[in-house]
Amino acid sequence: MPSKQAIWFGCATMLFSALLFRQPAVSSAQDQTPRAATSNPARNFDVQKLAEGVYAVVRQDLPGLMVDANNVFIINDEDVIVVDANGAPAITKEVLAALRKLTSKPVKYVINTHYHDDHIRGNQVYRDAFPGVEFIGHAFAREYLPNQGAANRKDFLEGAPDFRDTIKDSLAKNKNLRGTDLTAEERASYESDIRLVDLVLREGAQAQTVLPTITVTDRLTLYRGKRVIDIRHLGHGHTAADLVVHLPEEKIAITGDLVVWPVPLVGNPQSKIGAWAATLEKLRGLQPSVIVPGHGPVLRDDSYLKLLADLFGSLQRQTAAAVTRGETLEQARKSVNLDEFRRQFAGDSPVRRFSFGMYVVGPAVAAAYREAKETH
Repeated sequence: MPSKQAIWFGCATMLFSALLFRQPAVSSAQDQTPRAATSNPARNFDVQKLAEGVYAVVRQDLPGLMVDANNVFIINDEDVIVVDANGAPAITKEVLAALRKLTSKPVKYVINTHYHDDHIRGNQVYRDAFPGVEFIGHAFAREYLPNQGAANRKDFLEGAPDFRDTIKDSLAKNKNLRGTDLTAEERASYESDIRLVDLVLREGAQAQTVLPTITVTDRLTLYRGKRVIDIRHLGHGHTAADLVVHLPEEKIAITGDLVVWPVPLVGNPQSKIGAWAATLEKLRGLQPSVIVPGHGPVLRDDSYLKLLADLFGSLQRQTAAAVTRGETLEQARKSVNLDEFRRQFAGDSPVRRFSFGMYVVGPAVAAAYREAKETH
C-alpha cells in the first residue's frame, strides 16, 4: 500500500472522499442506501434541482478511496455561475454537457471552494468554452497551487499507478487493504476506485492548472437581478482556503469540503482542527435549509454539521489534554477516544470504518497534536 500521505490525501488527488448515494434529499446519515456505479465514471452523477435556477450535480460514486467533487449551477437572468470543477477535464466536459441541457447562457464565474485537485482540475474546460470567464478562489489558493499544489500533483501522478495496482492485487487475492477477506461492499468499492483512478491518470499530466483571477480573503458578494451570491471565508477547517457559497434568499449553502459525508476528510498539516468546529458553527449560523457538501448527498438540515462540529471540538480538547499531560503523539493516538464518533460516522460498514481510521484517527489526531504543541 502506498506510504506517501500525498497519495492518500486529496491535497493533490481525488483520493478518498465519502460514501455517496442516490437519494437527492436527506436529513441524516442513517437514511442512505448505495447504488451501483455506472461503467463510465465521468458520467456518474445526478442533476438535482434545489431552487429556481439552482441545480446540484451530485456524484454517485460507490464507497471508496477515489471519488470526485459535487458541482452546483446557479443559472441567472443572463449568465451562469458554477461552483467547483472536477478532478479531470473529461468529468467536467460531461458536467458542462448537463448544464447545456438546462440553459444556453454563458458561464461567467467559476467558484472553487478550495484548491484540491478534485475541485479545480476541470477549470480549463470552462476557460476553453467561455472566453472571459473568471475564476474565484481564496487568495491562498493562488499562492498554493503553483507551489505546494504542483509538488503534490507530481507525487500523485508518480504514486497513483502503485495505488491502482495494489487495489487490483487486492481484488485478485480477495483481500482488503488490511489483509482480511473482502466483503461485497469492499469489492464494489475497489472496482469503483480503479475506474476513477484510471480516468484521472489518463488526463492527469495534461490537465492544466487554472489559477483564480479573482481572490477572496473574507467575503465577496455577487448580485444577479434579485439573486444574492455571498462568497464567504468563514474560517479554517478542511484547508486554510475554504470558501462557502451562500444563497440567502434560497437558504442554500454550498460548503466544499468543510462538509464531507459520511466521513470527513482531514489532512495534516493542511486541515485546521482547532478552528474547524468554530467554522462549522458559523456555517450553521447562516441557517441554511439546504446544504450541498463537497462530497455526499444534499442535506436538508444541519444535524450532520453539528455532528462534525462535535467531533472536531472533542478531538481538539482531548488532544490538547494529552499534550498537557506530556504524551507523545503515539500515546495521544491511544488516549484520544473516538469510539462513539466512529460508531456514529461509520457504523458497521468496513469501508467507512477504514476511512474513519485513515482520515480521522490518523491525520486528525496528528494535526490536533501539532496545533496543541504549537500553543502549549
